Amino acid sequence: MIKKHAAIFTAISSKAKKTVCVSCLFFFIVLSFLFTGNFAYAKTVISDSAHMLTTEETELIHKNCDSILERHNTSVYILTSDKIGINDNYDGYMEQVGNDSKAPENLVLLFISTKKDARVYQIYGYGTAKTQLTHKRCNKVMDHMQRNMKNGNYYEALNIFCNEVDTYMGRNPKLDSLFFQSLPQLIFSLLISFLIILPSVRKTAGKNTVAVRNYIDESHSQLLGRIDHFRYMNVHRVKKADTSSRHNNGGSGGRSHSSGTPHSF
Repeated sequence: MIKKHAAIFTAISSKAKKTVCVSCLFFFIVLSFLFTGNFAYAKTVISDSAHMLTTEETELIHKNCDSILERHNTSVYILTSDKIGINDNYDGYMEQVGNDSKAPENLVLLFISTKKDARVYQIYGYGTAKTQLTHKRCNKVMDHMQRNMKNGNYYEALNIFCNEVDTYMGRNPKLDSLFFQSLPQLIFSLLISFLIILPSVRKTAGKNTVAVRNYIDESHSQLLGRIDHFRYMNVHRVKKADTSSRHNNGGSGGRSHSSGTPHSF
């Protein structure tokens, strides 16, 4: 009798466990549908075909890219290759990636090639990143990566990439103007200080008597006139090449994007 009740209890317990498992599975499936509807294409992708990073380094860079996604709603794709180099059509390959139907609307692409004698890296920006990562900004980021790229410190270079992309995505490009840079601000401050001090200096300075007119009586001299002669005053106007459309509008097809100048290392 006791064994019979134990068997019944075991059967009821197993059924309850199955019901709980099915309920939990259904719950997670519903949640996944709710979230993938809005964030199906917003993600971080690191495809390290060139084996530039260790597993641990890849995870750390992945976290940095996820932070950019959370803060700026912009995905980051880092793609490396040891097969496609500067002499290959890597630019067309990157355009295919950026214009793929599954690609996020806001996307930063970083392509790095370690192909022998054809090493190159370049940044592309789509959507919001196109506005924030201008051609000039892309070049600045790559310039700051250059030393570490040449020395083979790829993890450090990618850390710089993530940090600067994060900064630029949160700052209006108008703030990059000359006035907001540190050196011009220093020069401007010194100029203002000089203009404030100059009147005081002029008041304390003695009168300058070493001048030509102090020693020439113009009314009784034989000077008949005066002429100012300027040399080398020919000005040649050269039309500036319009490179903004090439850097900001992308290639011939697909959605437009910004990009930096390819950097070799």
